Amino acid sequence: MAKAADKTAKGQRRSKVAPMKSKKVLKLGGSSGARAPRLTKSKDSIRKALANLVTGEKVSSALANAVMKAIPLTERAGYALSRPQNAVDPRKWETIEHVKVHIDFCRRPWLPEDWCQGVKRTKGGNTYTVYQPPTEYRTLYHRWQIEDYLGRKLSTADGFTGQLKLARLAREQQPFDSEASFFKILSASERAHVIATDKFHFCIVSARRAQTTEGARDISVVQSAFEDAGATPTWYVDAASLDDYHSLGLKAKVGGKLTPARNMALDDAKRMGKVCVQCSDDLSNWEYRVGEQAKERTMDGLNAAHKISRRFCLSPVMAAKFILAKMRGAADGEKKPRLGGGYIIGDCSRTWASDEFSHRHFVLGDFLVADSTPLRFDEKLTLKEDYDFVCAHIEKYGSVVRCNRLTFTAKHYSNSGGAVDTRDDAGIKEQENMAILFEKWPNAIFPHNTRKNEVMLRWPNDGSKATEVKARHLNDAKGLQVRKTIDKQLQRARTKGIDAKAVILRTSKASNSPYISKRCIKIAGHSVEAALSTVQVANSKGKACKYSLEDLKYDIKRGFVELRMSKK
Repeated sequence: MAKAADKTAKGQRRSKVAPMKSKKVLKLGGSSGARAPRLTKSKDSIRKALANLVTGEKVSSALANAVMKAIPLTERAGYALSRPQNAVDPRKWETIEHVKVHIDFCRRPWLPEDWCQGVKRTKGGNTYTVYQPPTEYRTLYHRWQIEDYLGRKLSTADGFTGQLKLARLAREQQPFDSEASFFKILSASERAHVIATDKFHFCIVSARRAQTTEGARDISVVQSAFEDAGATPTWYVDAASLDDYHSLGLKAKVGGKLTPARNMALDDAKRMGKVCVQCSDDLSNWEYRVGEQAKERTMDGLNAAHKISRRFCLSPVMAAKFILAKMRGAADGEKKPRLGGGYIIGDCSRTWASDEFSHRHFVLGDFLVADSTPLRFDEKLTLKEDYDFVCAHIEKYGSVVRCNRLTFTAKHYSNSGGAVDTRDDAGIKEQENMAILFEKWPNAIFPHNTRKNEVMLRWPNDGSKATEVKARHLNDAKGLQVRKTIDKQLQRARTKGIDAKAVILRTSKASNSPYISKRCIKIAGHSVEAALSTVQVANSKGKACKYSLEDLKYDIKRGFVELRMSKK
C-alpha cells in the first residue's frame, strides 16, 4: 500500500507542473520562420548566455541574453519546484568562499524537486554546476554528496518532475502554433475531418529507459509535449521496467517486445473505437513547412525554397490530427488510406522539388497514425517492422499518406534501450529481418544502395505485384533457359552442403575490391535461392550480371559473408 501511495503522490506532484506563461519570454519563433534562441546545446543558447554572465565573458548572443533576463528566476529549471516553509532564498546563494551562484536553466534528471541547481565561476574562469539543499545555505558539488546528505540513493524518479519543467521551459522558447492557424492550410473538406483530441489513442512504445538519465530526459520531452496539448499517452513497456515507468508518474502497461506492443496498441485503440497514434519515446520538435516548390532542382535551389518557407511548430496531437484529416479527406471514389506519417528524416529541404505528399513511399514507424486498420505488424520481425506494415497497407488500400513537409527529431539510432538494444554491432539481426522482408516483398523491398544493413521501399509502378519476383520472358525460350541455369546452381549448392533457404549475412571483413564489397552489400539479407535467382551485381569490368554460385562460394571462403538458417 505504501508503494502504491508513493506512486500516487508522485503523480499528483507531477501534475502540478503547469506550462510556463509565454508572456514572460520573448516569442521570436513560430510561423514567421525566424528562430528564437534555444534553451541549451547551442553557442547562441540561453544557457550559453548565462555562462557568459557567470564568467564575465563577452555576450555571445544579444538576443539570447535578452531572453535570459526576461525569464524569472522561479521559472528557471534549476529553481526548486517545491519549497518547505523554512526554505532558504536561492537568490542569496553563494559558496563558502562568497562566490555568487546563479540559478541554472538546466536540471539533472536525478535531482530532487525541492533542491536547487546553480552555476558558479571557478578560480580558473570556467563554470561549474552545483546544488543547494532546501533549508541550508550550503553548496554541494556531486551526486554522491547529495546521496550522503539524504542518506539514500537517488534515481530518475526523484528528478522527473524537474525534467518536465525543463522540457516545458525549452518549448516555451518556440511554442506550439495554434490549431486554428495551422489547419488553415487544409482544404474545407479536409478540415471537416479534424476530430477531437479524445478520439485518439496515443501510444508510446518504450523499454528499459526509465532509469537512465538520457532516457528520463527523452521521456519527459515526449510526455510533456502530449500533456501540454491536452492528451495523456499510454506507455507500452517491457514487464521488467513497468514499475520504473510508474515511478515517473506515467500511465504505463506491459506491452512486451516491440511488435507485440505495437499490435497491442492497435487492438486497444480498436476496442475503444479510437484512432491509434504510435510514437517513439525519443521524439521532439514536430514541424511543418509551407511554401512554393524550388525553382531549380539543385541543392542550392532546394535549400533556398526551404529557407523562405513558413514554419509551423506543432504538438504531436496537432500533427496526428493533420495526418488523419489528409487521410480521410481523400477524393471520393478513391480507397481511403488507413496509414499516415511524416517525412523519414528531420530535415525536409530535399523534398522541395517533389510533391508535398507521397502515397507509395515509406512512412517511418517513429510516428504513425493508423485509422481503424485491420492489419497488424508481423511479429516475426524484431526490426524494420514498419517497412512490412507500410507495404501491407499499400497492397490492401492502394496508398498511404506521407507528409513530406512534416518532420520531427528522432534519436532512435543513438539512444539506449528499446530497438537499439535489439541491434548488434555485426548487423546480423538486421540482416535476418531483411531476409524476411526480401522474401515477403521481393518486388518492393531492396537493399539500400549506400547504407549498410538498410533497405529501401520502391513500390512497383508497372502493375506488377510487390509480393512476386519480377521476371521477364519466363515463358519464352530465354526465360526457360535462365530458370534451368538457376535450378542447376541450386542443385550444385545442395551438393556442396549449402541450403537454398539459408540467409546470407555480411561479416565485419570487407574486400579490398570495390565491386566485391558492393555485391556483398547487395546480397546481404537475401536467402541463397533469392540471391542466385534475382540479384544482379556488377563484375570486375562494371558489367551487370547474375550473382552466381561461384561468387557465393568465393565470398564465403574469403570470409566476406556467412550463411545462417532463417529463424522464421
